[in-house]
Amino acid sequence: MTREFVYTEPFRKCWKAMGLSEDDLKKLEVILLENPQLGDVIEGTGGARKMRIQIENRGKSGGGRVIYVDVFEKEKLYFLLAYPKNVQDNLTPDQKKQVRKLVEAIKKE
Repeated sequence: MTREFVYTEPFRKCWKAMGLSEDDLKKLEVILLENPQLGDVIEGTGGARKMRIQIENRGKSGGGRVIYVDVFEKEKLYFLLAYPKNVQDNLTPDQKKQVRKLVEAIKKE
């Protein structure tokens, strides 16, 4: 299976802000390449998924979340958002709406 990985600017900013490296990102890519449907589908987002990630040296509650969408037909996986669990656990209704619009635009391109 092949995938091209695409990163939004908000994802990149949040990834760095959480103190995660390019090596951490490569590890995540390998995991999702093996199973792009690993994360739970987030209702109301048009098919975006939420995956839990572990952040080293932060303990059990110090993990993070990655929001992504896999577009099978295009063989592309888009990383949309990332955030630490201690800041936010689930997307707000407004965020879900924004993610849905983004997913719809991605699928149309």
